[in-house]
Amino acid sequence: MRSYRRIPRDTAIFHRNTLVHFSLVSTFLTAPCQKTDILASASPSAFDSSQASSFHQTQGEKVDAASALNRALKASSLTFEGKPFHAVMEIEKAGETYSGRIEFWWVNASKYRVVITSPNFKQVKTLNGDRMRENDEGEFYPRWLENFVLAVLDPVPIAKNLSEHSDSLGQSSQNPYGCLRRDDRRSGITDQLNYGQVCFAGSEPRVESVRAFNEFVFFKDWQRFGEKQIPRTYQTDVLDQDPVVGRLTLLEELEQPDEALFKIDSVTPLNQTISTSFLSARAAESLVEKIPTIQWPPVRDGKTEGDILVYARTDRTGQVREAELHDSGMSALGGYGMQQALNYKFKPLMVDGVPQQMEMPLVIHFSTNVSDPTPILSVADMRRQSISCKPSSFTPGLLPRGTVVTARVSVNEKGETGGVTVVGRCPIGCGFILGPVYSLEKCRVKPYSVNGRATEYKGDVELVTP
Repeated sequence: MRSYRRIPRDTAIFHRNTLVHFSLVSTFLTAPCQKTDILASASPSAFDSSQASSFHQTQGEKVDAASALNRALKASSLTFEGKPFHAVMEIEKAGETYSGRIEFWWVNASKYRVVITSPNFKQVKTLNGDRMRENDEGEFYPRWLENFVLAVLDPVPIAKNLSEHSDSLGQSSQNPYGCLRRDDRRSGITDQLNYGQVCFAGSEPRVESVRAFNEFVFFKDWQRFGEKQIPRTYQTDVLDQDPVVGRLTLLEELEQPDEALFKIDSVTPLNQTISTSFLSARAAESLVEKIPTIQWPPVRDGKTEGDILVYARTDRTGQVREAELHDSGMSALGGYGMQQALNYKFKPLMVDGVPQQMEMPLVIHFSTNVSDPTPILSVADMRRQSISCKPSSFTPGLLPRGTVVTARVSVNEKGETGGVTVVGRCPIGCGFILGPVYSLEKCRVKPYSVNGRATEYKGDVELVTP
């Protein structure tokens, strides 16, 4: 496992009693809800409960963050106070780019074996006490694949960071634990590992999602394994937050571990292993070797100048090999900028004379112009476009009665709804209102025409808490 940390996504429960109003909206887009707005935590033993936030478990009882994490991991983590196990995870469909198979034999934190097989990278890693053997096939260990390994061996790897600065949010009668969140980024740039969130589910509770700048995992489909409830389905993200799903197809007790599995005849030298180091934006900037010349295409709406924030991961030569959009800067160019990140080259990072993979927040500046502007309809106009729209309601008690959240819905030429963003600032952490906001994607609306020709458009909808 690695020495740095990563984060989860929120999934809200849909309700039916949200009030919907359509009216002219004069506010502008300033802080969109990102689907990446929910984060993770690390091994709860790193928490000092005297510094952590408190959770209301039941009326009259408070549970501090460290205790909540300990309870959640004890209930739903295979390796937290766990017993030896053998597991197999299958990722997506065999042969696809984001696919693979991971097999685990775990006795304890200092004795395990992991075999990773994927189209472009394979690894056999054995740890036995202070001896480690690693065999790699492929020059680059991608983040999405490592996320699945961590999801089983270390599902909450950022607890120490959350213990220093965190808030408990989103508790309700349905979810008494809510989420533990830290976000003290400067100017929205994640220079340090100071952004993370772990969300809980159930009364035990269980870990439901973990998110940090360099990690996202969502857990579901829990089934009993001994005294624990272990998730059988795991989801992470790639590219522009596209989901990749892994499933445990085998989970069994390792009652009599075969010692031959953990035998290490010779320790692998450090220069023959793959390690990854997290760099701040400033540290990464000092290592830039090649910045591509980018010809930005025109946009139909949104900002024409600003910054795009991308998660970037390099191989050991410093070439960016993996990128995921973190913040589009309210520009339609986010996906284009993410692809351009793959053309960046950095000087190799050497640690004790050994080259490291790097992961970092990569800030890419864009400047373009507007061409063929996208029509933006007022809420009154969107009412006339609507065929049917029954969004989910906010979690009871989350916001004061009558709070208005205005969302902007994107619609293609066929009248199919797509992305949704919040107009203006979220009245609470964006992750906690994603359910009602994203439920607008299920609305049915009419196509819109300009000069007799169907066109993409956007329209505003008001969600009002009852």
